[in-house]
Amino acid sequence: RKMICTVRCFCLLAISLVVSPAICQERLISRPEEVGVSSEKVGELSEYMQSLVDQGKIAGGVTMMARHGKVVHLEAVGMADIETQEPVKTDSIFRIASMTKPLTSVAVMMLWEEGKLELDEPVSKYIPEFQKPEVLVTVNPLTTRPAEQEITIRQLLTHTAGLGYSCTKNIGPIYEENEILAGLVRCDISLNEYMKNLAEMPLLFEPGERWEYSLATDVLGRVVEVVSKKSFDRVIEEDICRPLGMHDTFFIVPEEKRPRLVSTYVSVGKCLRKVKTGEILKEDLLGGPVTISSDYPYDENQSYWSGGGGLSSTITDYMRFCQMLLNGGQLGDVRLLKDSTVKMMTVNQIGKQEIPGLPDLFGFGFSIYPDDENTPKQQLRDAYGWFGYWNTSFKISPRGDWIVIAMSQVAYVDGQTPEWMAEYEELAAGAIVR
Repeated sequence: RKMICTVRCFCLLAISLVVSPAICQERLISRPEEVGVSSEKVGELSEYMQSLVDQGKIAGGVTMMARHGKVVHLEAVGMADIETQEPVKTDSIFRIASMTKPLTSVAVMMLWEEGKLELDEPVSKYIPEFQKPEVLVTVNPLTTRPAEQEITIRQLLTHTAGLGYSCTKNIGPIYEENEILAGLVRCDISLNEYMKNLAEMPLLFEPGERWEYSLATDVLGRVVEVVSKKSFDRVIEEDICRPLGMHDTFFIVPEEKRPRLVSTYVSVGKCLRKVKTGEILKEDLLGGPVTISSDYPYDENQSYWSGGGGLSSTITDYMRFCQMLLNGGQLGDVRLLKDSTVKMMTVNQIGKQEIPGLPDLFGFGFSIYPDDENTPKQQLRDAYGWFGYWNTSFKISPRGDWIVIAMSQVAYVDGQTPEWMAEYEELAAGAIVR
């Protein structure tokens, strides 16, 4: 049964009570055309998400778009929980997984602006166990050689450090054997201890040699702890979320807000299966198996604050974060970063290195569409963003001054999920009429 849980935000005053803080002092507008957005075209964002619900590919979700600091679209469709028939709402809480990474990058760059760390200094300055790294030579038998250089903060920000994930070819089985898992699983080991264990693993390649998606951002979380002298969850809460008014973004969702947490699903053939509390899954991701669970946002024993994947949030909270970036580091009266710093984070920082399978460039925590024929739509050229394992994504267009975010909660499927994310971006870009 088709179910649209709310009508478009530009049609209902009631939604303004929920959403109006999302772009700080900015008001909702009744006609998206006021900021050069087609009402009809922008509505296709939720229509597309509804089509995924109707096809049984997702249970439900929320789409949101803003231009020139004005919310032009916000709509929830489908179910937060199929079994209980609980509808998704615009204030539902989603596990944003790797969309945590940009917040971690911002935390690092805030410390850089304060002169508390340098980008080209070795990470071993803050985590001594990373001194004298070894590079993997052969897997079976396991042989290594001394690395020619140490990992730097810059290489962690750009995923060129030589680290990987448990699903990464060659290095993944070594991580798995040593229980070096991603941040999408319950873990009662502290970030400090976890990083010491990771530092004992061989590197996949010489630091700086190439790009490989990895636990680098989790390492940055520990660097932030050491430099700030605060636990990483406190840094995210006190230095980013609270100043920006992101009151529904957490590593551990408070008990009173857990009813708003959307259930997670995995695709099984043409059906969706709900992930049970306490269930540990082995899912294929990027060519290898990854260990995941869905109850880490409410496990009171959790003490591993994953800078690479541990946060849960609402779409309106994340819009505040994105708008801060699009504004050049400022939201309302709150400034987290200088405009020049945001620009540095969101331009190519990996030279001619390539992201496997993509034409994208990479900055400090963001992929970036190139300003060339590889990006056919002008509105998407130089746009930057990222995505999360549970099917959340965002794109920020400095050229068109707009943001689009989509959130659902079904495990990533190679080939299929990237198509959905690309479609949201294409629809948003196509909605710009002037």
